Amino acid sequence: MASFLPQRLFRRKNSEPAVTVSEENGIRSLYLGTDTIQSSMRLSAPAELVLTYTHAMMASLLFTQPRRILHIGLGGGSLPRFCHAYLPEAVNDVVELHPSVVAVARSMFALPDDERMVVHIGDGVDFVSRAEPVYDLIFLDAFDGVDLIPAMVTEPFFHECRMALAAHGVLAVNLWRGHKHYARHVSALRAAFDGNVLTVPAETHGNAAALGLTTSATPHSLRWDALDTRATALQPLGLDFAAMIAVLKRDNPHTASRLMPTERG
Repeated sequence: MASFLPQRLFRRKNSEPAVTVSEENGIRSLYLGTDTIQSSMRLSAPAELVLTYTHAMMASLLFTQPRRILHIGLGGGSLPRFCHAYLPEAVNDVVELHPSVVAVARSMFALPDDERMVVHIGDGVDFVSRAEPVYDLIFLDAFDGVDLIPAMVTEPFFHECRMALAAHGVLAVNLWRGHKHYARHVSALRAAFDGNVLTVPAETHGNAAALGLTTSATPHSLRWDALDTRATALQPLGLDFAAMIAVLKRDNPHTASRLMPTERG
């Protein structure tokens, strides 16, 4: 949770959630109807991931090398912007319900507009229900201005997301560890992904990325030695993937011992 930043640059309120943009110390932030920061961008480095929960979401890259990415929920576009900059071979589809959010992301948060960044204005639940299984990675980061969207933290929707994933695909969900239904949300994800779920707590603010792994991802990806190798390959992205692996081990001791044995010669 965070309070509004002192310098308010923009505010729009209509039938959609109130969209507010503020700026301080070179960081521009977006809010949707509350004083909780939804997205932040460093003006001098727009592709940098400022909020720690976005780092946790990128732990998904340890398990897939995406060529097609779906972002459900746009906000200020931190995750799409990073993927566009650092994963040049990937195409990003974004689905966002509110046109005003898209307009602000484009005008004030440097959202790219080219053939590798395709924005769909519409309902994420409906979009996923009609999606073909082409996505290597789905980021679910949706918020209605007050809470997580109830329809998007259920087993049926998580199952629809799984059906939209290609082989070796990953669903990364931004959850709140302090939410009264956090355990239920993780349980629903486990049910949809046959138990192949790992959680990655963010460093601050109580968020956690919950990663649902397709069954086909399990045999070749879930080994600590393979993850260490992958973390080394991902170093050019500028994130501390070795630290993410340490968090994975700490937060998933039972899952890790069952699914992620280290290969021995």
